[in-house]
Amino acid sequence: GLSRILVSDDGGKAFTTTTTGLPNRVPKPNTMWGRSFPRALAQHPTDPDILYLGMDGDAEGDHPAGGIFRSADGGKTWTRCAGQPGSRRMYYGLAIDPSNPKRLFWSACGEGGGTWRSEDEGATWTHVFTADTWSFNCEVAPSGRVLVGGKDLHISDDHGATWTKATAFADSATVVGIAVDPENEQRIWISRTTWSSGSEGGIWRTLDGGKTWEEITGDIPFRKPQILRYDTSTKTLWAGGVGLFTLKQD
Repeated sequence: GLSRILVSDDGGKAFTTTTTGLPNRVPKPNTMWGRSFPRALAQHPTDPDILYLGMDGDAEGDHPAGGIFRSADGGKTWTRCAGQPGSRRMYYGLAIDPSNPKRLFWSACGEGGGTWRSEDEGATWTHVFTADTWSFNCEVAPSGRVLVGGKDLHISDDHGATWTKATAFADSATVVGIAVDPENEQRIWISRTTWSSGSEGGIWRTLDGGKTWEEITGDIPFRKPQILRYDTSTKTLWAGGVGLFTLKQD
């Protein structure tokens, strides 16, 4: 199959499919679950037409690899970035630094995993986080603070030069969802999941930048949400996984 992206110019009423510039065959080596998917999108903070796309998977014979792609026309056409991180086995881990949109972060899993940083829109990459080589997500706050999720949450305030471990979980769950309040970066939410039938997982919140945490999973029936988003206009946290759930966070 082909790698496809759906684009809407009318707020989601209608979509068109684009494959221009994307791999003409779905990669299979070094993927998360046996085949590649377009897994992550990141939008430029001031130019909405500039997008980055993350796909897992290495090249196979004459078939191209996944990796990171850039669009300058709102996702209608794509170009593979000139350089690529050292591992393409990624899940959700792609983020643009709002304080410097040329700076990108990419998290990956397995050999070469951890977090990679580019200072030049993807032309070159540096491996900046290796303490956990199974990193499923990363997020960058408005100040440039970087948050990476693996078995625990790790935070960097110097663009990845040094890191602080912000949690110390004892079970086997993994940090996947990450959200930061842009008006108060000390307020962070994370969601954790297991990749088996285990019951570990849930949602946690810190009000002090990661020093202390409170579980706020509540009555969500499936305790493994993988995506968290915080809406400042409504003071609402969204959690997505098996279903969508919302929670007021005044």
